[in-house]
Amino acid sequence: MAIPEDAWPFPDKAGSVRAKSFLFKEISMQKKLLVFLVLLLILPVACMARDFDGFRADVPPGWEVMEEKGAMVGFVSPDREAVVTVTVASAQDVDPAAFAAEMAQGLGGSDIMEEDGVYSFAFGDNGVTVVHVAGTDLRVISIIGGHPALEGLIDSIEWH
Repeated sequence: MAIPEDAWPFPDKAGSVRAKSFLFKEISMQKKLLVFLVLLLILPVACMARDFDGFRADVPPGWEVMEEKGAMVGFVSPDREAVVTVTVASAQDVDPAAFAAEMAQGLGGSDIMEEDGVYSFAFGDNGVTVVHVAGTDLRVISIIGGHPALEGLIDSIEWH
């Protein structure tokens, strides 16, 4: 008994329109699956948000995170050209201006600049530190060097 061509679920002739249609659908599904797998692998790496003591940040792919519980978190670029440190500590009995001045002196930094209660200074060839108090937290961010992902890391910081 012969099965009519219309009833056959797969093409039986390599050059037929049905064969081309089936092949196109099969390739299309393979492409969709490949795109899905690539996105599945890339997206978690591209946007890896992590919670730390006092803040949350998106860690760029390949960056190393060094944590000292209750003290400081360091982010180091893969090429070691950039380092960011974020510290959240108690602001009790701390004058942020005096704290920033002491840090600047210790690092051989520039004069302190103040804007709306935020204190900053430059140090070394390409370092900068920002100090401010929010509520009961003293927040300190130091940046040394440069890297294309640096701005995204800094912009992603959300304070708790």
